[in-house]
Amino acid sequence: MAIKTFKVDIEGTSQTIEYEDDITFGELENILNKCLDLSDVQKPKVNIPLYRQLILTTVIKKAPFDIGDLSAIRNLKASTAKKIMEEVMKDYPLAKYLEEWVETFVGKVEETSTLNRSITSAQESSVGQKNR
Repeated sequence: MAIKTFKVDIEGTSQTIEYEDDITFGELENILNKCLDLSDVQKPKVNIPLYRQLILTTVIKKAPFDIGDLSAIRNLKASTAKKIMEEVMKDYPLAKYLEEWVETFVGKVEETSTLNRSITSAQESSVGQKNR
C-alpha cells in the first residue's frame, strides 16, 4: 500500500489530493457488497455511482474537503470530481473486481470452457482414401 499524490484545480487554486493505492480486503468486500447485486450471476447489477463514491470516501487521505464524508464528495463541482475520479480510479477499476467476484461463483473462463468442450473419441475412417 502506498500513498499517491496528485494536484487538482479547485476554485482557481491548485490543491493536493492524497489517496491509498490499495485497500484492505475487508474494505473492498464491504464496498462491493453494497454496490453489486449478483442474484443473477450472468447479469450482475452494478451501482456505479455508489461504487465510485464509496471508493473515494475510503481511499482519499488528504483533500481540501471533508474526507470520508459522502456529502462533501457529492457537493464537489462535476469537473473537479471528474479529475479526482480519473486519478483514483486508475487503481480501482470496477471491472477487475467484478470479474473476481463472478469467478468466485462460476469459475475461471478457461476452466469452464475446457470442461464444456466436447471431445470426439471415434478415430477417423480410412475408407475411401487414396494415397498417391
